[in-house]
Amino acid sequence: MKKHILCMMLFIIAVRMPFAAAKRSPESCRDSTPPLKDCYAPYFEIGAASFVDGEEDDRIKELEKKEKAAEKARKKAEKKQKKGKAAAAPKTTASPENDPYFIRTVRKHFTELSSGTKLLPATLLGKKPGKLVRYTASDGCSYEVPEKWDSQYLALFLDEAQTAGVQVRFHLLVCPEMSPGWFFFRNYDTASRLAGKAEMTARLEWYIKKVTDFISNWEYEHNLDTPLVTSYDVVSELFTDTGDLNRTPSNYLMQIYGDTSYAVQAFAIAARCVPASVKLCYCDHSLFEKKKAEKVKEFIGAVRAADKKCRVDEIGIISHLEADWPDRNAFFAACRDFSSLGLGVHIQQLDISARSEKDSSSAYYDFMKACRDNAAVIQGVSFRAVTAVDQTEFVDYMRAPLFLSDYSCTGNFDRVIEASGREE
Repeated sequence: MKKHILCMMLFIIAVRMPFAAAKRSPESCRDSTPPLKDCYAPYFEIGAASFVDGEEDDRIKELEKKEKAAEKARKKAEKKQKKGKAAAAPKTTASPENDPYFIRTVRKHFTELSSGTKLLPATLLGKKPGKLVRYTASDGCSYEVPEKWDSQYLALFLDEAQTAGVQVRFHLLVCPEMSPGWFFFRNYDTASRLAGKAEMTARLEWYIKKVTDFISNWEYEHNLDTPLVTSYDVVSELFTDTGDLNRTPSNYLMQIYGDTSYAVQAFAIAARCVPASVKLCYCDHSLFEKKKAEKVKEFIGAVRAADKKCRVDEIGIISHLEADWPDRNAFFAACRDFSSLGLGVHIQQLDISARSEKDSSSAYYDFMKACRDNAAVIQGVSFRAVTAVDQTEFVDYMRAPLFLSDYSCTGNFDRVIEASGREE
């Protein structure tokens, strides 16, 4: 009998253990883990990419449930008041401990959050517009533009960044390859011809103004009129690695304008839409390729020469790297070269995968140590693969995360901390 009872007790403990473990905060959220941002504070800012793809949808659903519950509680309280009964104040459970692990991880380890795929034009513009309205552009002419656009993911992102207590880098204002095709055609109909330059410039102006005005209004209402978005990635990847123009089939802007003048226009528009204190950034990868780097420098010169207010303040070096590629000396030489142009240098979307004997954690250590050595020219490092799917072997560039899908630390995180030299 005693053996039977003992076996039952052991069985109950075994069943309950996984649930107890699930309630325990991941290591990244606990006090025993050193904050990544503090370790690198003497050198540069540490940023992170936004949610794992699909996680935004889950958060939207959670918020909708909370809003419905709050509305139900409000109606219930109103009924009690009508019956002459005192309505009890609704209980609130808002506290840092109740925030999602993503928010808690970002709050602890990062100073900046970069927006993800849900804030690209493909999502914000959404489906082909059912109704159009008139928009008077800065050229004095009136054009038809979509009546509506989808701002729900942008509002969520700003709310979550504010909750996490971090600043925001908006990525990306103009991205033809990640925009709905109808946006570039006359009458917003892909069966028609491509829009003309003047009309397309007006559409870009309308879209950039919509996004930046929404953010400005949100900051006024929710952030004491203090900027939460401190930088905008305006345009990216105008050139191939050989210095040729990026003429991918889906780059309709290149087909309409024939050159990079649309990107110069985008920077001019953005400069008119945001305060001078908010930075404007050009992003690209493989800037260690000399022919490409020269073309990017020419473009930056063209933006700065467009008019007195037109500006490029930062260069974002998109960094999907491998353990043994590219040559690190060439990479950091490019950082120093662009810094000499008076540009803030930001290493963006950093992930390092291993396809050689050198594993990703060792590669992260060496790379971040090199960033320390070049801290005089680097203003920030932002990690793309903050979390990934449970599978961590190399499949693509999202398989070398700092944290696993449950936000517990990986060996990559440990080596990044070690590279900061915090114990030296």
